[in-house]
Amino acid sequence: MSPDEQLALLSRFAPTLHFDALERWRPGPVDDYLGHSTVLDGRNRELAGTPPAEPAMNGPGNEPKARLNPLRGGEDTDTQARSNEVLRAHGTDQEPGSAGTAYGRVVEGGGAHFLQYWLFYPDNPCVLPPGRHDGDWELVQVRVDRRRGEHQATQLTLAEHGKPVSEPLAAGAPIDVFVAVDSHACYFSAGARPMIPLSDVCEPTSEATARPAVALLPLAAAKPDWPSWKGRWGLDRGPGTLLALWLHLKRTPWPLTRLNKVGAGESPPSPGQQGQSWRRPHAFAMRGTARRHTTTLVQRLAHFLGHATWPKQPPRVRVAPVAPERPATAPRAYVVEAEAAGRFLRRVSLVAVAFWEERAGGARRALALRTVHPGQKATFEIEHEGELVWRAAGYNVLRQRGNPVQPPPRGSIAQ
Repeated sequence: MSPDEQLALLSRFAPTLHFDALERWRPGPVDDYLGHSTVLDGRNRELAGTPPAEPAMNGPGNEPKARLNPLRGGEDTDTQARSNEVLRAHGTDQEPGSAGTAYGRVVEGGGAHFLQYWLFYPDNPCVLPPGRHDGDWELVQVRVDRRRGEHQATQLTLAEHGKPVSEPLAAGAPIDVFVAVDSHACYFSAGARPMIPLSDVCEPTSEATARPAVALLPLAAAKPDWPSWKGRWGLDRGPGTLLALWLHLKRTPWPLTRLNKVGAGESPPSPGQQGQSWRRPHAFAMRGTARRHTTTLVQRLAHFLGHATWPKQPPRVRVAPVAPERPATAPRAYVVEAEAAGRFLRRVSLVAVAFWEERAGGARRALALRTVHPGQKATFEIEHEGELVWRAAGYNVLRQRGNPVQPPPRGSIAQ
């Protein structure tokens, strides 16, 4: 199959992505992230060049201990501050109204074509630690069979935190994928998905969703390129990751990933270094079918039981400027306060507020995410040119999130 034929097939069956109301990121191209990152070795020493530039691909930077640092500086002890800095550095050109970009790949096996859509996010934020890390690769896989001379999508496999789940697709059925806020894990439907110690959740807005633009993965045979780079796509503070790097492991194995829950998640390896999902898509899909009948049943039970404690009553949130007379181009300070809502285990103990700026013509740019405890006031400086808009959601002590708080009319800031 020629590259043009592959791209046409990938574009035809690209999934429709649905994003949570508080999601600030869209999957995008890797060029800016790579071009503005430094490569660190196992001792955190900066190496010359960045992938795919030499010598990072073929030299000392192409080994499992290498890591990218997208901020050209040390790790920030405040995970929320680092996420906001990565957003400022790599998220300014995003189009929140779009579904971003997916890197596509076509693999034949088992008498079918497996279409892989690799989605890259510069950051995996986290409202409540642990879980935050630089860089994030997610995978959506569609099986396409040829029936009666026509290609037909017959199966959808989603890599939920690297663990596949597969569902059959009826003829002509839409390929809808729901992207969990911050973790960017993909699911078959909206709502919460229990993940210890946090829950994934996707509660989309009524805004239009879209299919990502598709670009073919660069798979040059003459020399290694970034899809097969052996290092990690960012920094994280997880002890499990540090131990895996010390042991020269490509990925952090399951026992060590549990250690990462202490302080951070795991910055991922390149798509070509992600094991079965890359080497054997057919086996990856079959494994997803098995998990659908086992592990996911436990998750569904936990989801059902979670309805007894999740925050049903949304908190009241107020965002107001501290000094409205300051110049429009200068960073402006805002006070954010929230009122308590709910009782007992349903009581909201933390409120997350995501900010965007809205410019002329309806263009929107993600700015930051901040948190505040109910009954307390927090003041933040946010630099913006257009109108500041926001959405919020409350979390209880069990780390369950309630439904997003819709912004005031026109998304305006309360005066």
